[in-house]
Amino acid sequence: MNATWTESISQILGWAYFALWSLSFYPQVLHNHHRRSTDGFSIDLALLNVLGLSAYTAFNACFLFSPVVRAQYAERHPQSPKPTVQWNDFVYALHGALICCWTCSHFLCARFWTFNSKPQRMSISALVVFCGCLTVIPLAVLWVLVSASWEWIDVVYMVGMIKVFLTAVKYTPQAVMNYRQQSTAGFSIGAILLDLSGAILSLMQLVLDSFSQGDWSGAAGNSAKLLLGNITILFDLIFIFQHFVLYREYSAEKKSGLSEGESLINSSRNEAWTFIFI
Repeated sequence: MNATWTESISQILGWAYFALWSLSFYPQVLHNHHRRSTDGFSIDLALLNVLGLSAYTAFNACFLFSPVVRAQYAERHPQSPKPTVQWNDFVYALHGALICCWTCSHFLCARFWTFNSKPQRMSISALVVFCGCLTVIPLAVLWVLVSASWEWIDVVYMVGMIKVFLTAVKYTPQAVMNYRQQSTAGFSIGAILLDLSGAILSLMQLVLDSFSQGDWSGAAGNSAKLLLGNITILFDLIFIFQHFVLYREYSAEKKSGLSEGESLINSSRNEAWTFIFI
């Protein structure tokens, strides 16, 4: 395939997944504001998301803007010296981190938003994970300064792995909450559908970039993106199964209960929007 064509297709895939993943942050935000509540949405997921996307922003920024990290990458991958990190990766991560801060404010500043939510506290396990990830970063930096076995690119990879680890962990509290409530009411399935589509396109771009370079180690060189796509797909499928199969009837009952004071006419009129954002 012509190099110009593959690069063009890669850019299209990259900005398409950027658009889908970026849009996936909004259904939950809009749903919270629509209900004036965060009930049914896990605070652990919200807070771990902020840390994970902040780490992913730093990971992508280093590969795009750091001459030292780019030089070390080229030294380790002489057949494809250019990192497969793209501008859309960085913009997505930065945008996502900012929107997730907005979502966290729904829990931390509920009075400001005039939300009527049941109080939630971060679980002990999530707090340990959060603090542990923050502790690892300065330790890795210290290790680079005192040891010759690590380079700065290893620190960047470790920061990327923090995002991968948090992606594998952050969805668990929400899946458990859905299980305990026997319902997905309060958790936006629209966000999950957009998230799944974005993950598929992200992996397609990574595969195409590695193919065009003629070196499949490019995929391993961007292991954060590779693992993120696969883990995201796995958990998205779990949530889709919970919403449309396991707790379909229970969710419908709870959704009708949330709008008990509303008229039947308004409920039916908003049914289409409810399906998208809830």
